[in-house]
Parts: sequence; structure tokens; C-alpha cells
Amino acid sequence: MLSRDQYYNLHVLRNSLQLNVAQLAGKLNISESSVRRWLQVSEYSERSSRSVSEKLSNWHERIEQLLQQHSYSAMQLFQMISEDGYTGSYSTVKRYVKKVRPPRKKAFFKLDFAAGDASQVDFGYCGTVPCGNTRRKLIVFVMVLCHSRYMYAEFIPCERTEHFLQCHFNAFKDFKGIPKRVIVDNCKCAVTQNKRHAEVVYNSQYLAFAKDCGFAPDACNPYSPNEKGIVENAVKYIKHNFVKGREFNSLSEANFALHHWVDNTANIRIHAATERTPLEMLHEERSKLSKLPVNSPACCIIRQLKADTRCRIWFDTNSYSVPSRYAGQPLTLQVETEVVKIYGSGLIAEHPRCYGRKTDIVAPDHQKELRIQRSKAKEQQLQQDFLNISPHATVFLEEMKLRELDVRQHLRKIVVMAEQYGKKAVANVLEDMLQLNAFRSEYVEHRLMNSSLTEFTGTLHVPRAGDCMNIEIIPPNLNSYN
Repeated sequence: MLSRDQYYNLHVLRNSLQLNVAQLAGKLNISESSVRRWLQVSEYSERSSRSVSEKLSNWHERIEQLLQQHSYSAMQLFQMISEDGYTGSYSTVKRYVKKVRPPRKKAFFKLDFAAGDASQVDFGYCGTVPCGNTRRKLIVFVMVLCHSRYMYAEFIPCERTEHFLQCHFNAFKDFKGIPKRVIVDNCKCAVTQNKRHAEVVYNSQYLAFAKDCGFAPDACNPYSPNEKGIVENAVKYIKHNFVKGREFNSLSEANFALHHWVDNTANIRIHAATERTPLEMLHEERSKLSKLPVNSPACCIIRQLKADTRCRIWFDTNSYSVPSRYAGQPLTLQVETEVVKIYGSGLIAEHPRCYGRKTDIVAPDHQKELRIQRSKAKEQQLQQDFLNISPHATVFLEEMKLRELDVRQHLRKIVVMAEQYGKKAVANVLEDMLQLNAFRSEYVEHRLMNSSLTEFTGTLHVPRAGDCMNIEIIPPNLNSYN
């Protein structure tokens, strides 16, 4: 459809510049068929721009009558009115039918739930939140008791099995009881396969958890969110009445605010479906809920992994330390929402779980043990290097130990001298020191520095600062100054 300005520009360009149809179409950015049609129009009018659609205007009432009788397709309507004399195109009919056809809405049964019969579970995405050195998805887990509409909600950083199970148990503790059924959608945490007209295959870990708690999982049909409409509405309620417009600096801050809002707003409002508060109805429903299990069920995942040569186990891009003696060995990793446990021959390490990225979590004791082992290895190597210098080195070493000297320091210095002066020279000096009962590296160093002496004189001088304290000075005779 051309505007009045486009129409006059078209004719001006045609008459003054003598442009052809293709050039006019490119200049005005319209189709060539529109150019040809408007060049034949001698005077612009609003009616001329709507001449095509007006072909159908006389048939509007007829089309609407047919649609009220039956939900005919646009093609069927086009064929019907064409038989009666319509000369326009099918696309015009199709556009009009799309505009006036009554919207189709599915009809559903209203479901009523007895007290303690069922609860519904769902996740909802609520943006992101800082976690350590990165940002994680902010996922809200919601469980609603179907009879009382009492809600439990918790923010989690990811939709993993351990979070799914732990949130279930946290909700049961908040309800102070467990319903007979938990209605879930087809998330992989709960359902591994759900095809129409086939038996539902549940996640084995979720089945074990359900058995320990005493409830039966009940999966919705595929693509049927209406079957858990109660919790769907609860998730929307949280997103629009709590999350919208808020920013959180941490997961703990988000959960603190959410729990306060749920307790002081969501669960004490008059619910539209029951016309009572969920908290009031929960007190009545609790008597119909099953008791909590005596022992808390396992809310974790198990992985069989191998420690690397740096004594680390890797999970979710983060590394966790193990004692050095387990380097390179296969170990069992048990991951919970707040803690990571590593098993070898029993529990060998326990760390707080990290939700950051590429973070190294190290227990100080593991590093200390490794340092001690490396220190012992270096000391053993140093001692062996010293013993390789001379057959007399063994006796020399024992004599140093008897005198409670800093043996390691003296050994290191003598080994360095052996590299500098040669093993033979140091071996000869060690033999001399045994004769003099001198068992310090300083003596050996002094003898090597004065190796120009052709024969050993039996006199040993050690230029040490401590020796100056033992020098006896004869006091001068001052009588000559009287």
C-alpha cells in the first residue's frame, strides 16, 4: 500500500526522469507489480489503496456465519464463497479468517485433592546470582501441598539430582510430614523415560529416595503442564511478586529473603482457590501426612574417580585435595549440596562444596603431609650422597648425631664441598677429622682451603666468630706510664 507522498513521487520520477518500472521500484523500495498498478491510477485516493481488500468486504458477514456453524479452514471458506461469486484471492481470505476466527481454548477438569493426598513439584528460572568467582543460574524449587496450597520454596544454583532430593526433604521437614504422592514433570532428576501409552521409567535414585521417605512418585503426561497447574501458578507467583525487580549478591541472601517472603506473605494470604490461608489449612492437613523417616535419606550423587598426581579429585571444574598417599588411586566421590566427601579405605577427605569455577580446594593437613614426605625424601637423598663420599663417612655421621649437631646443615655443606673439591679430597679430610675428633663442616672446609700443606701437622685452626670468645689476651703493663 502506497502513501500519498509515495504516489506523487512515483509519477514525478516517471515523468521527469523517464525511469522504467525496475528503476522506479528500486528507487521507492516497492515491488514492480505495485509500480505498474499505481502508474495506471490517475488520481490518488484512499479507496484505491484498499481496492484489493474491499473485494472481500461484501463477504465478511457470510464468512463469520460459516465460522459460527463450524470451524472451517480458510481454504474451505475460500472455496465456498468462490462458488457464490467471490473473485478475490485465497491469501486475502486467509488473512481475514485468521483475524476473526474465535480462539480455541482447551477445556480441563478441575482437580480436587484430599488432605495429605499429593504435592506438586516444579523448577523455575529466576536469572543469575554470584557464586564464588562466577555467576550461576538462580533456580527456584517449589513444592506445594495440593489440598492446603501451602508452599515451600528454595533457591538452588543448578538442577542436579542431589539438589532435587535435598529440596524434597527440606520441604517435608517444613511441612512436618510427607504426602502420599509427589506429582512431578519429566525432568531427568525424577523421570528417565515417559512415552504415551507406555509405562513410566523413573530415575532409580529418585525411586530409592521415595521408598525411604514413604511416598509414591507420579509423573505428568508429556507436554501436559496443566496436570501440575497448582505448582505452575506458584512458580509464576514467585517470579512476578517476589523476584521481579530484586537483585541478590549471593545465594544465601536470596534464600533468606525468599523464606521470609514465603512465611510472611505467600502462606498467610487468602488463597483465591480455597478462600482460606494456606497456613491455616496446613494445620488441618498435617494430621493426614505421613511421619518423617527416623534416619535422613541419602541426598547425594556417587562418582567413581581417580586422583591425579597432584593429589586432586576433579568435580564440576573444581579440584578437591586428598592425602598424598592416595595419588593416582581410584576413589569414591560422594557429592551433597553443601559438602563433598571422598572415600578410599573409609572416609579420607571432606570439603565444603564449591560452586565457583576452576577453584582448588585444599585441606592444610594434606599439604602438610606432602611437605613432610618430600622433606624426608630430600633428607634421605642428602644422607645417601654424604655416605657415598667415603667409607669413613658412616662413622663421621654417627659422631655428629651423638653431639646433637644440626646434622642436616653440616651434611649439606660437606656434600657441596665434595662437588667443589672432589670426593677424594673430602674423603681424605674426613679421615683426618676422625683422628682429631672434629666433627663439624667448618673443620672440613678449613682443611680443604689449606690443602697446600704437604703433610698434616696436627694443628687445626678454625676461623669462626665464636672462637674469638676463647682467645686469652695478656693485659699490658701500664707502670711505664707512671
